[in-house]
Amino acid sequence: MRFTLRQIEAFYWTAKLGSIHGAAKHLNFSQPAVSSRIKELEGALNLELFSRKKQRIELTAAGRNALAHAERVLNAGKQFEQLGVSAAPVEGVLRLGSDESTAMVALTEALTRLKQRHPRLIVELIIDVGTVLTEKLRKRELDIALHTSSGAASHVIDELLGWVEYQWVASRDMEVPEGVFVPAVAARLPIVTNSPPSTLNGIVHKWLHSGGQDFDGVNCCNSLSLMLRLVRARHAVAVLPVAILREQLAAGELRVLAAKPELPPAPYYASYLKEQYGPGIEVIIEIVRSVLQDSRFFTRVAEPPARAPSPAHVLKEKSAAGPC
Repeated sequence: MRFTLRQIEAFYWTAKLGSIHGAAKHLNFSQPAVSSRIKELEGALNLELFSRKKQRIELTAAGRNALAHAERVLNAGKQFEQLGVSAAPVEGVLRLGSDESTAMVALTEALTRLKQRHPRLIVELIIDVGTVLTEKLRKRELDIALHTSSGAASHVIDELLGWVEYQWVASRDMEVPEGVFVPAVAARLPIVTNSPPSTLNGIVHKWLHSGGQDFDGVNCCNSLSLMLRLVRARHAVAVLPVAILREQLAAGELRVLAAKPELPPAPYYASYLKEQYGPGIEVIIEIVRSVLQDSRFFTRVAEPPARAPSPAHVLKEKSAAGPC
C-alpha cells in the first residue's frame, strides 16, 4: 500500500470544501489532477471515500473516518517540514536551468516550496532544451540544470533522478492508418519535434532510422506547448513526454499510437557544478525530486545517492553581470 501527501491533500480539501472544483482551486491544480489523486488514494486504501451522484460527491462512512486521519497526517507533515526551517538559510543566487517539460509540470510548485524554505535565495531561471543547458553548465553559466542530457564536462555532476516515458501521439480526429504505428507509416505523416540537437529530435530520427526511413520532412519547433497545440489541432503527430499529456489523454483529445519498435524511456538528470555543491543544490534536488514524483513525471524512479553533509550555506553572490 503506497500513497502520497498530495493524494491525502486532494482528499482532505475535497472533503472540507465539498467539491473537486473547490479543492482544485485551493491547491492550484487542475480538476482532473485532483480527481486522479483521490482515485489513486482510494485504490491504495481499497476504500471508497466518496459516493458520486451526478455532479455531487459526498463522504462515505469510510471517508468520514479517513478524514480525521488525513488531518493528522497533514499536520504531522507540516511539523516535519518545519524541521529544516530553523537551519541556517540558503541565500545568494541559484542559476537554475530547466527543460520545458519540467517547467510545464513541476517548476512552479518546486519554486514555491523553495521560496517557503529559503526566502532569501534568489533564483535565476533559464528554460531551454537539454543540449543548450548542458553547454551552459560546461561554460559554468548555470549552477544546476534539470534535463535529459548528460556528460557536459568533468566539472559537472549528473545525478540520475529517474526515467521519463515518451510516446507517439496524435489528435483523436487525425486520420492515422489503423494497426501498428511503424516508421514507414510515420514517414507519410506530418511530424513536429524540437530543433536539433535535442533529446526529442534525436528520439524521433533514431526511431525513424530504425525502420529504414531517412526522413527529412520533420517540422522543427522550439516549444513543447506549441507542439502540443499543433498535435491537438491535427497539424502533426509527435513524440512527447507522457507527463505533459495526462489531461489531454484522459479527456480523449489525444491518443497514444501503438509504436513499433517501442520508444525507450529517457534518463532524467539534475546536473550541477562540482564547486557549487552544497545545501542550496541539495535543497533544489530534494524538492524537484519530490514534486516530479508527486506529478508522476517518471515511469521509474532512481534511488537518491547517499550524501556527505556540507557546511556551506551560501551560494554564488549575485554578480554585477546579472543573470546569464
